Amino acid sequence: MAGRRRVVAVHGAEGAELAIGGLGAGGLTAGVYAFGTLRWMTGANVGLTQAVVDHEAAGLTLADPPAFAVTPGTLALLSEGCDRQAATCSGRFGNIANFRGEPFLPGMDLLTRYPGA
Repeated sequence: MAGRRRVVAVHGAEGAELAIGGLGAGGLTAGVYAFGTLRWMTGANVGLTQAVVDHEAAGLTLADPPAFAVTPGTLALLSEGCDRQAATCSGRFGNIANFRGEPFLPGMDLLTRYPGA
C-alpha cells in the first residue's frame, strides 16, 4: 500500500469539504482516492481516520466533517480507495484473481419473475 498513499497538506475545510494540495502532481485523475481513507497526522484531529467519499484535483469530500477545527497546513495521509468494481480491481490494482464480488449475477428482477408472467 505504500505506493498508494500520499501525504497532503490541508489548506482549508468547510464542513466535509477539504481544500488540499499535493493531488495534482504526478498526473493523478479525479476519483482515485474516492472510497479511500484520510488519516490526520498533525493538528487537533491527529490519529483520527475518516472515510473519503469523493475527490477532485484540488479537494476532497469526507463522509463526515472533521471532529475538530482544521488549521491551514495540517498534514494528512491519504490512501487510495476501491469502488468494489471488477474493472477497478483488474485495471488499477491488478488483483482480479482475488476479487470476491459477483459481477455476473442477474438482477433482482430476474429472480422475482414467475412462469407465464
